[in-house]
Amino acid sequence: MEGCDIPPASEAEQQVFFDAMMASTRRAQEIGLPVIERINLAGIRIDLVFTGAAPRDALFPALAHLRAPADMPPKAVLHIWDSAATGMNVPPPPCARNCFTDRGDIWGFESRNILTAFHWMECSVALLDTRSMTGIYWMDDAGALPYWSRASPLRTLLHWVTRHFGFHLLHAAVIGTEAGGVILTGKGGTGKSTTALLCLEAGMQYIGDDYVVVGFAPEPRAYPLYGTAKLNPDQAAHFLRLREAQVLLGEADNPSGTEPAKTVFQLYPGRAAQMPESLRVIAIAMPLISPRDDTDFAPVDSFTLLRSASFTTLAQLPRAGSSSHEFIATLCRSLPRFTLRLGRDFKKIPGAINEFIEHPPVHVALETMPANLPMISVIIPAYNGVRFLPEAVASILAQQYPSLDLIIVDDGSTEDIATAVRNLPCDVRFFRQENVGPAAARNRGIREASGEYLAFLDIDDQWPEGNLVRLLNILTQDPGLDVAMGRGQLMRKSGAQDDIMYIGNAAESFPYLIAAALYRRRCFERVGLFDPELIFGEDTDWFTRAAERELRIERVAETALLVRRHDTNMTKGKSLVELNALRVFKKTLDRQRQT
Repeated sequence: MEGCDIPPASEAEQQVFFDAMMASTRRAQEIGLPVIERINLAGIRIDLVFTGAAPRDALFPALAHLRAPADMPPKAVLHIWDSAATGMNVPPPPCARNCFTDRGDIWGFESRNILTAFHWMECSVALLDTRSMTGIYWMDDAGALPYWSRASPLRTLLHWVTRHFGFHLLHAAVIGTEAGGVILTGKGGTGKSTTALLCLEAGMQYIGDDYVVVGFAPEPRAYPLYGTAKLNPDQAAHFLRLREAQVLLGEADNPSGTEPAKTVFQLYPGRAAQMPESLRVIAIAMPLISPRDDTDFAPVDSFTLLRSASFTTLAQLPRAGSSSHEFIATLCRSLPRFTLRLGRDFKKIPGAINEFIEHPPVHVALETMPANLPMISVIIPAYNGVRFLPEAVASILAQQYPSLDLIIVDDGSTEDIATAVRNLPCDVRFFRQENVGPAAARNRGIREASGEYLAFLDIDDQWPEGNLVRLLNILTQDPGLDVAMGRGQLMRKSGAQDDIMYIGNAAESFPYLIAAALYRRRCFERVGLFDPELIFGEDTDWFTRAAERELRIERVAETALLVRRHDTNMTKGKSLVELNALRVFKKTLDRQRQT
């Protein structure tokens, strides 16, 4: 039953894997000559122990601007090596392949002492023992790293180290003057890097265009992380002075060929005078490309900004979850919040930002933001049904809950789900896999999820307004509860106005509707994932196993799901055999015989 019942790795098992990796690291260091570089990141001295020249030459140039004095006491040591240069192999993976996630997390490896991540696109493993602050970064071949790994090296480990000392890595740009800096946050393609480099060329101060470190000391302050900047080649062509003055990485430095290469500007040492050790942050803004010529700032609602700021960061950082989300929410609460409306006249952008910094709005009300809202990961398994997706997502956004991690898993659709996702009015993490059924699609979403609470919604269904908050209130009032579950109301849309007609009584609905509930993440660690062998009946099977494990499930007499009936429902016309009722019953009996 692959993917259904993967037990979490014990603390001892995770320690054993770390020790085995460290033993391989020590043997590699006996083969290659260690090269030590010291960096000062947000006041934290980190020693980077490179085994051989190849890893150092591939990864350190982007960090060279952070060189620390030798007399500064170290707080963390990271050992960095590759198999290509040393001939030394690493221990076999500590888990099955289906435990690896796109973000880098390993399902079941959730120790607070030993942090572990696997980045399959660069074939690297990162580990950190938070007690000794000793880390390992292994690559198969430093010479084969894609351009983004060289431009933004060691991102996972540096995030873990800075977080340990009260800071946080943020996927954002920061530019400013001596009077202060502005954080620009948002998904790729919104203009962060272009804006940051326009300001750099205009003589302003530069902290970063893609990743920065942020802390409170006690006011919000941003620190540089990488001395590089990345742009699409067509955008990079506009920055002639940077192209002439800086060392560039491009298509030749993207040996993996997994995506079109960006042009990478090596800003240090050429622009060192414009790269301060830190900047006081005076505002946070979300860039938005505008059809007008002029650039200006406009207030933005807190929900929109928090969704944007948290999504774009958490989607890229292994082991980032509720604490990371709370950090970002605190940052957003403490700063004036804006939309940066970028005009078509690029030459005016730096002046508009400089004017904003030097003469910030006097009467900008800090809209009240709810404190400490936990993150909820919402998982939509999708097999076709493109026409329903906008309404499903609209019902999620209508919850007016700002702390959402929205995940869509395309289970081998024949329809163009990817284009529909790109047209959605919100940030979404999108994954595609071969058609293996809704259970496997939900499992993929669970493994990729960042939230401490999980919810599911089929592509053709909807939630009533206020649903998430009601279910969350039930769970938070009783920490011992595992699941809060409502009822499902059958509906059909008809007529020119898409009128909703309810069918039947919600009190008599199917008792195991996956999407009518809110789950604590721990549920799936105790019970296991959904059984991918069951194309139908996986809901009954999971709740049966939950009862066997004595999960506490509170059922509420409220409609928590609107179940759409239409001509392409998967269950339409299926017999009990086709719906796997007998298979679920047999699996239950088999488990009882084994106990």
